[in-house]
Amino acid sequence: MLETRNLTKTFGALTAVNSVDLTIEREGIHSIIGPNGAGKSTLFHLLTGYHQPTEGTIRFEGENIEGKSPRTIVDKGISRSFQISDLFDGLTVEENVRIATQSLDENRNSVWKRSDSIDSTRKAETLMEDLDLTEFADTRADALSHGDRRKLEVGLAIAVEPDLMLLDEPTAGMGNEGSAKMVQTIRRIADERDIKLVLIEHDLEMVMEISDRITVLNRGAILKEGDPETIQADEDVQEAYIGTGEGE
Repeated sequence: MLETRNLTKTFGALTAVNSVDLTIEREGIHSIIGPNGAGKSTLFHLLTGYHQPTEGTIRFEGENIEGKSPRTIVDKGISRSFQISDLFDGLTVEENVRIATQSLDENRNSVWKRSDSIDSTRKAETLMEDLDLTEFADTRADALSHGDRRKLEVGLAIAVEPDLMLLDEPTAGMGNEGSAKMVQTIRRIADERDIKLVLIEHDLEMVMEISDRITVLNRGAILKEGDPETIQADEDVQEAYIGTGEGE
């Protein structure tokens, strides 16, 4: 579904992503893990057009997308969430979701287009129900709890009807119970809507439980790839985490 070859990003003397060859298959959940500073978020920035590669290629559904704008990449079927919530804080939950659904409309830039179209409103209502956010429909985003803000941001990524969704630490800052519910919700919606999931996560226990394939980054390069059992038992992976004070 998505493939990178020799994907590299440098910032001056720093190589944040180093010759990454990554393959994302159509089936299953693919997680990307690694210690702080491993290059995970920078990799997501490259895949979604927020950074341009220094070298290498990115192919999605067989088409080169490196160098494309984030807007173009969303149109092609890739959406994402961010490590730090990025919402329209002054708007309500429903308005946030409806804006995202309207981005699919070819007439979105028309001055004659009603902002409260029936189709966008219906899609927003359905998605809020799926995310258990209906009771907060008229609540401003900046008044939500941390967990509900994370759910709303995932909702914005889902609202653009992607084929591939990249989620950057969707459970960050949530307790064990909240994280488990969030993952269950994301998996259910992704299955129902046939969306491929790629996650960046620091919760290794959760990663091992939900992932079908795991890529481990360290110092910008791929250290190891495989199924959860292979990754969990790998001495190089254990050393990478222990050496930075993360994981076990």
